[in-house]
Amino acid sequence: MNHITQPVLDGMMELVNIGVGRSAGSLNTLTGHHVSLRVPEIKLCNMSDLKHELPRPDQPFTVINQDYSGAFDGTAMLMFPQESAEGLFLLMTGEEKKPQENEELWQMTLTEIANIIVNAVMGSITNILGKKIEFQIPEYHEDSLDHILTDSRFLGEEVAVVHTVFEVREKDISGKIVILLTTRSIETIAEFITEQMA
Repeated sequence: MNHITQPVLDGMMELVNIGVGRSAGSLNTLTGHHVSLRVPEIKLCNMSDLKHELPRPDQPFTVINQDYSGAFDGTAMLMFPQESAEGLFLLMTGEEKKPQENEELWQMTLTEIANIIVNAVMGSITNILGKKIEFQIPEYHEDSLDHILTDSRFLGEEVAVVHTVFEVREKDISGKIVILLTTRSIETIAEFITEQMA
């Protein structure tokens, strides 16, 4: 993927930035609080090296990942530490902590948040590109990123990693939105961006 030029990378980042802005609006509506998102960063790397690009890969996270395929494919992930997961759950349900007696409610709530965010980001990108993708069923994990990424079906592939941090500052909640794009996906998006620049 060394042939991917900086203008194309900038264009890819701007596509994601538009989608992230849309997801911020969805999060604001969901939580009733102002949600800030940092400008996305993009890097090209091997999937096996991805853990070095993300924070604290050996620490436990709550992660919801959702594979997608079609005109392009990859994985979208929403990840946050336990205390932020509990903060989001509180905003959505009024429950103070993770309910030990109702694990299903906990997972359903956080998975639905991730589903809305992922659809906002990816839906915006596909609309701009005029492409269609299909989402697989979201998967919920409580594990280290080391283990989660090792199980990825894209292990060993070259990927583009786009990630941004979201925060609900008054509630001390933060998390990360990560979009993985495979080589085929990068080439599809790069072709579109190159045509727009022509």
